[in-house]
Amino acid sequence: MNPFHHFRLFLFLSGFLFVSLGFFFPVFSEPKTIKFTLEPERDDIIQYEFELWKEPNFDLEIPFRVVAGPGKIQLYIPNGYEYFRIRAVAKRQVRGFWTELYAVNSFGKPKEQSKIVARKPATTDVLVPITNKEGTNHYYLTENKIHVKPILSQPMKTTVRYRVNAGPWVVTKQPELTFANDGNYKLEYQVTNELGISDSMQVWEFSVDKTPPKTEFHWQSPPFRKSSLSFVGPNSNLELLATDTGSGLDSIRFRTICGKNPPSAWYLWDNQTSWTNVIHSCSEDLDLEISATDKLGNEEVPQKIKILQTKKGN
Repeated sequence: MNPFHHFRLFLFLSGFLFVSLGFFFPVFSEPKTIKFTLEPERDDIIQYEFELWKEPNFDLEIPFRVVAGPGKIQLYIPNGYEYFRIRAVAKRQVRGFWTELYAVNSFGKPKEQSKIVARKPATTDVLVPITNKEGTNHYYLTENKIHVKPILSQPMKTTVRYRVNAGPWVVTKQPELTFANDGNYKLEYQVTNELGISDSMQVWEFSVDKTPPKTEFHWQSPPFRKSSLSFVGPNSNLELLATDTGSGLDSIRFRTICGKNPPSAWYLWDNQTSWTNVIHSCSEDLDLEISATDKLGNEEVPQKIKILQTKKGN
């Protein structure tokens, strides 16, 4: 008998809007407390909101709601609640998007996967500063358009003279500028009222980044390929390398679907431990989904590896 487990796997790209949870069978569980860590992705995140659900159907019940600060979390799960979701709250009560529903029974296996990745909160700022490699702040546009609307102390007609990237000057009343392509921009504009009095020239230098990172897969030992399948042993570690040409890489995250169970939570990928944790976390066939996110929240379409367990001795 071969003392090593073998895994057949193939890799393909897939983008999806939702993951089916399959058939739901009510389970009346005992109260419990689950422990994990929530690490803020931005300095202005002040707390997290939780919603606990008995069933994965938002129309059938009112959730049990709690809040907690960043860091180590001890989430009390009352009797009968099987799912929960999270969203981040920043200063000025700016709230992010809700995560998908996490299954309570998926926690604790394996223990090493303890850092959940919550989505970035939405921002109301048109330009946000991001620290670059040189340690200085560079501004990025968070919307597709910039609407130049003069703020006046009294009603008065105005015109705006502007140009983009040293192009020709344009004069109009209230310009609405669209920045559809990635790149660096310099916007100069000046407001003049009907009396001929002009404000000082305003200069905005910023970048547009709508492109998510791209993740590459590197095996410690090259897999053996046969037809459309690749074979690797449990000791062949998988390393992920994500690159981003815009605002910069924020994190690589992953989740698993073991057999017919619901998807796990999203975790931060660690090249030293995550692959080993994944293949030892499930004795059935499983899916591994991987996605990288940049500092603006642009998210890579999840890549999927299907891992098919072979029988011992094969």
